[in-house]
This record gives sequence, C-alpha cells and structure tokens, in this order.
Amino acid sequence: MSIDLKTLEEVVERAVKRALEEARGEEMKAVAEALKALADYTKAGFAQLTIRVEKLEKRVSTLEDSVGSLTEATLSRYVWEDLRLEVEGRGERVLARRRNARVDGLDVDLLVETDRAVYVVEVKTRARRRDVDAVARKAEAARGAYGKPAVAILAGVRIGDDVEKYAKGKGVLVYRY
Repeated sequence: MSIDLKTLEEVVERAVKRALEEARGEEMKAVAEALKALADYTKAGFAQLTIRVEKLEKRVSTLEDSVGSLTEATLSRYVWEDLRLEVEGRGERVLARRRNARVDGLDVDLLVETDRAVYVVEVKTRARRRDVDAVARKAEAARGAYGKPAVAILAGVRIGDDVEKYAKGKGVLVYRY
C-alpha cells in the first residue's frame, strides 16, 4: 500500500479547518485546536521521515551498485577461467581478454577474442529475457566489428529455467554459478 503524503496532508487540513469552523463552545474549540496541533506535529514527522527514507534509498542504491560491481567482477573471473579452459581445449588460442569493453557503443562485461571467434559475456546477478536479447545484440555487433563468429554467453547466479530455455532458443550459452 502506498501513502500519498500530499493527499493525507490535504485531508487532515480540511478536517481541522472544518472542526475549527464548526466548533461550538470552548471545549470543542480546544479539541479542534488539539487536533490542529496533532496534525501539524504529524506533518512535521512525515516530512522528517520522508527525508530519512530518501537518504536510505540513496544508501541502498549505492549498496546495490557496489554489490553488482563485485558480483560482476567475481563472475567475470569465473567465466574467464571456465571459458579459457573450454577454448584452449578446442585448440583455440586466446588473443585478448577485456572486461568492461565497448563494441560499437555497446557495453560488454567480458569480451574474449580468440584466433577463431569472439566471446561476448553478459554477467547478471538475476538474469531476465531482456538480458538474453541484449547479449545476442552485443554478440552480433562483435561479429561485425571483429569479422569473426561471435558467441553470446549469459552468466549469472540466478538464471531461471524459463530464461535458460529462452537463451538456448536464441543460441545464447548459459553459465550458472
């Protein structure tokens, strides 16, 4: 449930205004004034709470970025180790390995070039179908840029069976960690 603080403020102000207008006698006016004081105090509390929540959201966002970067770095290393063994086992010679590469303006988490192909790796903590499509586009760009066959690889920790099936249908390899 989401609380619209602006709407809440308007409702409380209307209630206080009505209570003050309709108050008859000193006791009712005192109750209306107490209601107004409570409304003002609540409004100030919500304002402070909103500021704290905004600060917390920024801290959580920074934490998410940090965890994402660490996860990407760690998984890129795992993928590199596994991929290196695979390509060398097929007799391919690794020419270059680059993290955070750019190919035709697209960001590639890990790019491995061998004498026969280019491997384009997208690393995700939680992979989705759109990530499959993205790595496929990046592999196509790498094929054009390097003039070699390109292999798209989606690597991640949480890759659902539906995403893996979708990836296989698109010709994207999946590395789960």
